[in-house]
Amino acid sequence: MGLMGAAPTFTLRPTRPRADAVDRLRGRLPAVGLDGVLADLDRAATACPVPGEAAAEGFTWDEQDRNDPGWWPQGVATMRSGTLLLVSWYARRGRLLRTPGSRITVVDRTAPGGPRYRHVLLVAPRRRLGIVVMGTVPVHAGGIAVHGDHVLVADTRRGVRIFRLGDVLALPQDSSGAAGKASHGWLQRLRRSAGSGSGPSRDHAYVLPELMAYRVPLRWGPRRLRHSFLSIGDVEGRPNLVVGEYRRKDDPPPRLVRYPVDPETGLPAVDAHGRCAALAVHEDQPRRMQGAAVHGSTWFLTASAGPKSAGDLYRGTPDRWHRHRGVLPSGPEDLDWSRPGEELWCVTEWPGRRWVFPIPADRW
Repeated sequence: MGLMGAAPTFTLRPTRPRADAVDRLRGRLPAVGLDGVLADLDRAATACPVPGEAAAEGFTWDEQDRNDPGWWPQGVATMRSGTLLLVSWYARRGRLLRTPGSRITVVDRTAPGGPRYRHVLLVAPRRRLGIVVMGTVPVHAGGIAVHGDHVLVADTRRGVRIFRLGDVLALPQDSSGAAGKASHGWLQRLRRSAGSGSGPSRDHAYVLPELMAYRVPLRWGPRRLRHSFLSIGDVEGRPNLVVGEYRRKDDPPPRLVRYPVDPETGLPAVDAHGRCAALAVHEDQPRRMQGAAVHGSTWFLTASAGPKSAGDLYRGTPDRWHRHRGVLPSGPEDLDWSRPGEELWCVTEWPGRRWVFPIPADRW
């Protein structure tokens, strides 16, 4: 494993913010923000033990979400010392390669009677015949991070998508009458396309529009970094964005890359030329990495081994890892620290075996 300086091929470039388009949507739909979703949680999770020596007691989703073959949980981010979680999901493509895109789930672990949650669909503002409408965000969402009001979502091939929690919008209720249907026709199509396949009750009542993105220049070719997962952690007292690659046995060796984060904006920091250059590129990392978390000088990784095998937990640094084999449930995905706190949070993906759980960091 090696460390090299920031190579030009790992530079990210921000897109122009879509603030005007988001503001126009906010003028047409009620902006409720994160607190509005927390006041309207509609589903109950169940506390339960989680298999794996490193896994503490966590929770699982309701029956539909626990077994849904269409939506797959991937990323996790903690807020408010781990009492509030965000979990990202991607939708598998259906007929004609259409996809409902991706979403985040807001989970309140302090709710009376056990965790409660609600899904929020990620959307991209688009102009159609001079009108701002919303399309789905078809990304794998393999990792997410929260810094301030911003949510960063991994876009495997293109970089990082940026959203603001204050921009959560409430979709109108179904309208009756021709006028209502005509005025909200594109909204109704969006709601139907984002359903999980279990009827109108599973549609998304809230959406979060994309603000901007940090892109990987396509000219970098096959060696450009795959943004399989990401997280934000403190390194040498400053926030860093950590991006990692998922690679199988016969793929090129995976990499971990660190980028600077502006502590004031919560966004990847750019230089005078408008570029976000990598602070460090760590080559030759463990295969099948699914998530990484760093705080100070301590790093953790998760690695999967398929649906029938327990997952691995790595602790150490990118140039020296200690592997704890089979201490996680099968299908471990993203990781995040609860800050302040000494717990890591993880999520698993396989239908019927979907858990969200803490890992006591001091034990490993």
